[in-house]
Amino acid sequence: MKTIPVVYIISALITCTIGLALAPAQVAEIAASTGQFSNKLKETAAWKRIMQSGGLVRILPARAMEVVREVVGSLRNEGRVVLATPNGILRGRHQPYKSGVSGSYYSFRGIRYGQSPTGARRFRSALPEKPWKGIRLAVREGNTCPHRNILLDTFKGDEDCLFLNVYTPELPNRVRHPQLPVMVWIHGGGFAFGSGNSFLYGPDYLVAEGIVLVTLNYRLGPLGFLSVGGDAPGNAGLKDQVLALKWVQENIAAFGGDPTEITIFGESAGGASVEYLMLSPLATGLFHRAISESGSALSPWAQATRPKERAFKLGQVLGLSTNNTEELLDFLRQVPPRKLIDASEDTLTAEDARNNIGLPFVPAIEDSIENWDEADPDESLDELFLTESPIELLKRGDFHKVPYITGFNSHEAMLFLRRLRKDPNLLASYESDSTRVLPFDLQIPGGRDSPEGHSVANDVRKFYLGSRQINQDTINELIDMWTDLMFVRGIVTSARLHAAARNGTTYLYRFAFDGALGLYKRLLGISRPGVCHGDEIGYLFHFGFFNLSLDKAAPEIQVKKRMVSMWTNFAKYGVPTPMGNHDADFRMTWKPILQKSGNDLPYLDITDQLEMKMNPEGDRLKFWDDLYNKYNSNDIN
Repeated sequence: MKTIPVVYIISALITCTIGLALAPAQVAEIAASTGQFSNKLKETAAWKRIMQSGGLVRILPARAMEVVREVVGSLRNEGRVVLATPNGILRGRHQPYKSGVSGSYYSFRGIRYGQSPTGARRFRSALPEKPWKGIRLAVREGNTCPHRNILLDTFKGDEDCLFLNVYTPELPNRVRHPQLPVMVWIHGGGFAFGSGNSFLYGPDYLVAEGIVLVTLNYRLGPLGFLSVGGDAPGNAGLKDQVLALKWVQENIAAFGGDPTEITIFGESAGGASVEYLMLSPLATGLFHRAISESGSALSPWAQATRPKERAFKLGQVLGLSTNNTEELLDFLRQVPPRKLIDASEDTLTAEDARNNIGLPFVPAIEDSIENWDEADPDESLDELFLTESPIELLKRGDFHKVPYITGFNSHEAMLFLRRLRKDPNLLASYESDSTRVLPFDLQIPGGRDSPEGHSVANDVRKFYLGSRQINQDTINELIDMWTDLMFVRGIVTSARLHAAARNGTTYLYRFAFDGALGLYKRLLGISRPGVCHGDEIGYLFHFGFFNLSLDKAAPEIQVKKRMVSMWTNFAKYGVPTPMGNHDADFRMTWKPILQKSGNDLPYLDITDQLEMKMNPEGDRLKFWDDLYNKYNSNDIN
């Protein structure tokens, strides 16, 4: 290891200390320069003598010694780096890639982007984090937001959870100021569980391609999506995402990122969140490209139908019967987070089951706030995230028109096999109530229970099942049906509406590679062939806990390389296959949906090969197109 003369170290520390009184940009450059050599230091005899003799105490002002000691402590730990941001100084890590890729990157974890949304701020938009003095540790991930793990059925989290993580291949210094494209990941989990932590979302693959990756936490369940009007308008979790994006705009340059080249991307609820951000005026100018994986604002599970009723039902479940909004919120703000999370499941009704709704608290259309105190700036009026339905905004073309990738996995609804394991009677419920196969937004005269409703339900069953019953023998057909109802229909409709608007380039994909890196199939223990909801995540993020050892010639390696390249190319250039046939990894061009493509949808079919095709799940999609043309004449296909 190269030894750096101690005089240079002292000089850097003095400069850093004096620099605390300089402008933020100057402090950032000095601290970053110091951090560049922090992982190369060797504790020499001369350094020990200075530290033992108190030499630095005589050299530097006493009021600066606390900061200097923290800097010295970080420099003496190999792999630690310090970095100045507009809000304050952070200490992170310089570490090698864990995925077998040569090289290293910088990680800053557990950075607070918002103040703790507790007390009077529960159910409301959070306040931005305030600047701090001294050095904050950014070497561990912060608290996850309160949730119940869907796989382990265990409670985890703390309300003080508005943290994000930044991973970058290069930091600014005196010589070079990189401006790398930035990708901001929004995790899935049904708006009810999960976090941005590296347990599932390891940064190695993406960062190695020369981008800055940001992952984040946002409030979940009733804490993030209770919507009752008044002092709790709703969508607090989506407003957390906006706050995080504002933090990225203001701070990411300190990490080598370019605030004018930000791509938001997410999966499932995260994919739906991406589209909601495209629809919200609060997110104007905060991102420049977008990717939705297996989720849309038009997905039936991503839109609340009667959010106020559910909020009051939550109060009833917890022991309060009232029709007064202020009384309800005063009560709910005193309930421990775990009780709120556990009680939320009990707000689901039999009608929810018929509508295939299993997520009690999700994004909602907001009403204006009526009760707020002008005298207290912390109690001022929350800005509204969404005031119209997504379908109306999309049809009108009222959204942020940025380059957009959206798509789905071939067998998304394998995810629901978990529900079948928990509820052995579920198939019998579908068999006895045939209208459960109808989407609740299909506008059948007289409703689903009318004679025409039953007739349409029989048509749906016949299309997918023929004359067979709903039971274990028709699971494959049910997976196709649920995949279309819960995912494909909404995603394809979104793609058409985005493509129909001017100034937006839209790409559609179908991921159908059934390989060893399929994430959710392994988490859920599914051995059935097909690509489950969430399986594409393993081809974008490194999750080391599976300890898979794949041969370099394995098709999984090639698919991973292509997925990572397309996603990062899109973040860099706005085009996923910029070289087309001239790129040995692709040898093809991913063509966007043309503005006037009509019902013909070009899409990229992703298996162990990449192939442009037309009209994903063609016969199934046409079946639903015909139904919506008949009953929802104002819909778009």
